[in-house]
Amino acid sequence: MKNNGLYKLEKKDLDQGAEVLVKSFYDYPMFKYILGEKYNEENAKAVFKFLVKYAILYGEAYASSSEVEGVILFSDYKDYNFTLFRSLRAGALSLFKLGTDAGKKFEQFDQFCSKIHERIIKEPHQYLILLGVAPKNQGQGIGSKLMLPFLKVAERKDHPCYLETHKFENIAIYKSYGFEVVSEDMVPGTDIVQWSMLKGK
Repeated sequence: MKNNGLYKLEKKDLDQGAEVLVKSFYDYPMFKYILGEKYNEENAKAVFKFLVKYAILYGEAYASSSEVEGVILFSDYKDYNFTLFRSLRAGALSLFKLGTDAGKKFEQFDQFCSKIHERIIKEPHQYLILLGVAPKNQGQGIGSKLMLPFLKVAERKDHPCYLETHKFENIAIYKSYGFEVVSEDMVPGTDIVQWSMLKGK
Protein backbone atom coordinates (compact mmCIF):
# COMPACT_ATOMS: atom_id res chain seq x y z
CA MET A 1 0.00 0.00 0.00
CA LYS A 2 1.18 3.52 -0.74
CA ASN A 3 1.49 5.40 2.54
CA ASN A 4 -1.37 7.85 1.78
CA GLY A 5 -0.01 10.26 4.37
CA LEU A 6 0.42 7.52 6.98
CA TYR A 7 3.62 6.43 8.69
CA LYS A 8 4.64 2.83 7.99
CA LEU A 9 5.60 1.17 11.25
CA GLU A 10 8.97 -0.56 11.50
CA LYS A 11 10.50 -2.76 14.18
CA LYS A 12 12.02 0.31 15.86
CA ASP A 13 8.46 1.57 16.44
CA LEU A 14 7.24 -1.55 18.27
CA ASP A 15 7.30 -0.06 21.77
CA GLN A 16 5.61 3.18 20.77
CA GLY A 17 2.96 1.40 18.69
CA ALA A 18 2.24 -1.08 21.48
CA GLU A 19 1.97 1.71 24.07
CA VAL A 20 -0.66 3.52 21.99
CA LEU A 21 -2.70 0.32 21.64
CA VAL A 22 -2.45 -0.42 25.38
CA LYS A 23 -3.90 3.01 26.14
CA SER A 24 -6.64 2.81 23.52
CA PHE A 25 -7.67 -0.78 24.38
CA TYR A 26 -6.89 -0.83 28.10
CA ASP A 27 -10.48 -1.52 29.20
CA TYR A 28 -11.33 -3.67 26.19
CA PRO A 29 -13.23 -6.77 27.41
CA MET A 30 -11.56 -9.33 25.16
CA PHE A 31 -8.02 -8.57 26.26
CA LYS A 32 -9.08 -8.49 29.91
CA TYR A 33 -10.60 -11.95 29.48
CA ILE A 34 -7.59 -13.46 27.72
CA LEU A 35 -5.03 -12.16 30.23
CA GLY A 36 -7.25 -12.82 33.25
CA GLU A 37 -5.39 -12.33 36.55
CA LYS A 38 -2.30 -11.23 34.63
CA TYR A 39 -4.10 -8.30 33.05
CA ASN A 40 -1.94 -5.24 33.58
CA GLU A 41 -0.29 -2.61 31.40
CA GLU A 42 3.03 -4.45 31.08
CA ASN A 43 1.46 -7.73 29.97
CA ALA A 44 -1.02 -6.00 27.66
CA LYS A 45 1.92 -4.22 26.06
CA ALA A 46 3.64 -7.58 25.43
CA VAL A 47 0.52 -8.82 23.59
CA PHE A 48 0.22 -5.67 21.47
CA LYS A 49 3.93 -5.68 20.70
CA PHE A 50 3.55 -9.21 19.34
CA LEU A 51 0.51 -8.24 17.24
CA VAL A 52 2.21 -5.13 15.81
CA LYS A 53 5.34 -7.09 14.90
CA TYR A 54 3.21 -9.82 13.32
CA ALA A 55 1.46 -7.22 11.16
CA ILE A 56 4.78 -5.60 10.21
CA LEU A 57 6.09 -8.99 9.06
CA TYR A 58 2.97 -10.50 7.48
CA GLY A 59 0.45 -7.72 6.91
CA GLU A 60 0.27 -3.95 7.09
CA ALA A 61 1.03 -1.77 10.11
CA TYR A 62 0.67 2.01 9.98
CA ALA A 63 0.51 4.97 12.33
CA SER A 64 -1.15 8.31 11.78
CA SER A 65 2.28 9.99 11.75
CA SER A 66 5.79 9.46 13.10
CA GLU A 67 4.40 10.68 16.43
CA VAL A 68 2.23 7.51 16.49
CA GLU A 69 -1.00 9.02 17.80
CA GLY A 70 -2.97 6.07 16.42
CA VAL A 71 -2.27 2.65 14.87
CA ILE A 72 -3.99 0.45 12.29
CA LEU A 73 -3.12 -3.20 11.61
CA PHE A 74 -4.68 -5.01 8.67
CA SER A 75 -4.03 -7.82 6.24
CA ASP A 76 -5.18 -9.49 3.08
CA TYR A 77 -6.97 -12.34 4.84
CA LYS A 78 -5.20 -15.03 2.80
CA ASP A 79 -1.96 -13.85 4.44
CA TYR A 80 -3.37 -13.86 7.98
CA ASN A 81 -2.33 -17.21 9.44
CA PHE A 82 -0.82 -17.76 12.89
CA THR A 83 1.65 -20.58 12.18
CA LEU A 84 4.17 -21.62 14.82
CA PHE A 85 7.10 -20.34 12.74
CA ARG A 86 5.44 -16.98 12.09
CA SER A 87 4.43 -16.58 15.72
CA LEU A 88 7.94 -17.35 16.96
CA ARG A 89 9.42 -14.93 14.45
CA ALA A 90 7.03 -12.24 15.70
CA GLY A 91 8.16 -12.76 19.30
CA ALA A 92 5.72 -15.30 20.73
CA LEU A 93 8.37 -16.50 23.20
CA SER A 94 7.99 -13.18 25.02
CA LEU A 95 4.37 -14.14 25.77
CA PHE A 96 5.27 -17.27 27.73
CA LYS A 97 5.41 -15.20 30.92
CA LEU A 98 1.65 -14.77 30.58
CA GLY A 99 1.16 -18.45 31.39
CA THR A 100 -0.56 -21.40 29.76
CA ASP A 101 -4.06 -20.20 30.66
CA ALA A 102 -3.69 -17.03 28.58
CA GLY A 103 -2.14 -19.05 25.76
CA LYS A 104 -5.07 -21.48 25.71
CA LYS A 105 -7.60 -18.65 25.78
CA PHE A 106 -5.88 -16.88 22.90
CA GLU A 107 -5.80 -20.09 20.83
CA GLN A 108 -9.46 -20.84 21.56
CA PHE A 109 -10.43 -17.26 20.76
CA ASP A 110 -8.50 -17.35 17.48
CA GLN A 111 -10.28 -20.59 16.50
CA PHE A 112 -13.66 -19.11 17.47
CA CYS A 113 -13.01 -16.00 15.35
CA SER A 114 -11.71 -17.99 12.39
CA LYS A 115 -14.74 -20.27 12.35
CA ILE A 116 -17.16 -17.33 12.22
CA HIS A 117 -14.98 -15.37 9.82
CA GLU A 118 -14.72 -18.18 7.31
CA ARG A 119 -18.43 -18.93 7.57
CA ILE A 120 -19.32 -15.36 6.71
CA ILE A 121 -16.93 -14.66 3.87
CA LYS A 122 -14.95 -17.02 1.68
CA GLU A 123 -13.93 -14.68 -1.13
CA PRO A 124 -10.68 -12.65 -1.00
CA HIS A 125 -11.01 -9.68 1.34
CA GLN A 126 -9.22 -7.26 3.63
CA TYR A 127 -9.19 -7.94 7.36
CA LEU A 128 -9.01 -5.08 9.85
CA ILE A 129 -7.10 -6.58 12.77
CA LEU A 130 -6.90 -3.55 15.07
CA LEU A 131 -7.42 0.18 14.97
CA GLY A 132 -6.65 2.25 18.05
CA VAL A 133 -6.11 5.92 18.85
CA ALA A 134 -4.49 7.16 22.05
CA PRO A 135 -7.20 8.63 24.32
CA LYS A 136 -5.56 12.07 24.39
CA ASN A 137 -5.74 12.20 20.58
CA GLN A 138 -9.29 10.93 20.10
CA GLY A 139 -11.85 13.22 18.51
CA GLN A 140 -9.26 14.77 16.18
CA GLY A 141 -10.03 12.77 13.02
CA ILE A 142 -7.13 10.35 13.49
CA GLY A 143 -9.35 7.29 13.29
CA SER A 144 -10.60 8.44 9.88
CA LYS A 145 -7.06 9.22 8.77
CA LEU A 146 -6.17 5.60 9.51
CA MET A 147 -9.36 3.99 8.23
CA LEU A 148 -9.74 5.67 4.84
CA PRO A 149 -6.46 4.41 3.29
CA PHE A 150 -7.40 0.88 4.43
CA LEU A 151 -10.72 1.21 2.62
CA LYS A 152 -8.92 2.51 -0.47
CA VAL A 153 -6.73 -0.60 -0.50
CA ALA A 154 -9.87 -2.75 -0.49
CA GLU A 155 -11.43 -0.64 -3.23
CA ARG A 156 -8.34 -0.87 -5.40
CA LYS A 157 -8.27 -4.66 -5.02
CA ASP A 158 -12.06 -4.89 -5.42
CA HIS A 159 -12.22 -6.59 -2.01
CA PRO A 160 -14.84 -6.50 0.75
CA CYS A 161 -13.62 -5.61 4.27
CA TYR A 162 -14.20 -7.55 7.48
CA LEU A 163 -13.68 -6.79 11.17
CA GLU A 164 -14.76 -7.84 14.66
CA THR A 165 -15.58 -5.66 17.64
CA HIS A 166 -16.52 -6.40 21.24
CA LYS A 167 -17.79 -2.94 22.20
CA PHE A 168 -21.32 -1.98 21.26
CA GLU A 169 -20.35 1.69 20.96
CA ASN A 170 -17.98 0.86 18.09
CA ILE A 171 -20.78 -0.43 15.87
CA ALA A 172 -22.07 3.04 14.97
CA ILE A 173 -18.52 4.22 14.19
CA TYR A 174 -17.91 1.38 11.77
CA LYS A 175 -21.36 1.76 10.24
CA SER A 176 -20.41 5.32 9.32
CA TYR A 177 -17.73 3.80 7.05
CA GLY A 178 -20.18 1.43 5.36
CA PHE A 179 -19.83 -1.68 7.54
CA GLU A 180 -22.86 -3.68 8.62
CA VAL A 181 -23.24 -6.26 11.39
CA VAL A 182 -23.44 -9.71 9.81
CA SER A 183 -23.13 -11.89 12.92
CA GLU A 184 -23.61 -11.47 16.66
CA ASP A 185 -22.06 -14.22 18.78
CA MET A 186 -21.21 -14.88 22.41
CA VAL A 187 -17.54 -15.65 23.02
CA PRO A 188 -17.53 -19.16 24.59
CA GLY A 189 -17.08 -19.19 28.35
CA THR A 190 -17.74 -15.45 28.71
CA ASP A 191 -20.51 -12.87 28.69
CA ILE A 192 -18.71 -10.99 25.90
CA VAL A 193 -20.58 -10.38 22.66
CA GLN A 194 -18.65 -10.30 19.40
CA TRP A 195 -20.09 -8.36 16.49
CA SER A 196 -18.70 -9.33 13.10
CA MET A 197 -19.00 -6.59 10.50
CA LEU A 198 -18.66 -6.55 6.74
CA LYS A 199 -18.33 -3.82 4.14
CA GLY A 200 -19.09 -4.87 0.59
CA LYS A 201 -17.04 -4.01 -2.46
